[in-house]
Formats: sequence, structure tokens, C-alpha cells
Amino acid sequence: MNKLNFAENLKKFRENKGLSKEELGARIGVSGVTVGYWESGRNEPRMGKVDHIAQILDVTIDDLLFENTYKEIENKLNIDTEELSEDKRKAIELILSLPDEEVKMFNLLMERSIKKD
Repeated sequence: MNKLNFAENLKKFRENKGLSKEELGARIGVSGVTVGYWESGRNEPRMGKVDHIAQILDVTIDDLLFENTYKEIENKLNIDTEELSEDKRKAIELILSLPDEEVKMFNLLMERSIKKD
């Protein structure tokens, strides 16, 4: 089961989007202080607000709520995932979740696709 990590993720995704607490709060109808409480773990928003926050930050609800594996990926692959696009990070997570046999199939498909170009 995934570990909840809302407070840290909210701050990270908000900052990545270049929004202040006040700007995010204004978009979802709460104060910047409330956003700060969420980021500190003092309070948590209702689920309807979580969905709205995810939409504004252009992330999935799962990405917003749960601990991600980016640090794990960085350690395994020796890369800085902060420099990767969101699509590339999601692709890496998907690949890491596949059984080895499906990874082999994925690799074959990608190699064929690249050779066509």
C-alpha cells in the first residue's frame, strides 16, 4: 500500500508550477494560510478540494496524495528526476512496475518505433 505524502507533494507541485500559497488558495477558494496548514500537515483538505488542487497543478490525485518513487528512481538510475518532464517520470514509473517479460516486450516495441524514424 502506498504511503500518504500529501503535505510534501502539495508544496513540491505548487512550487514546480510557480504558484505562491496565496495564488493557489485563490484558485481553489481558500486562503494562503490554509494552503500553508495543508503543506505543514496541520490540516487536510476535503476530497473535492484535492481533486481541484490536482487539476490546477496538472497532476493526478495519486501523485498528489501518495509518496512517489522519484527518489527511488534517482538512486537506482543515478539521474536527477527533477530535470525530467512529468511524462518521462511517469514512463519510468510504469516501466519499473512491469514484470521483466513485459519490459522485454516494451523494449522491442520502442526499438522498432525508433528505427522507423
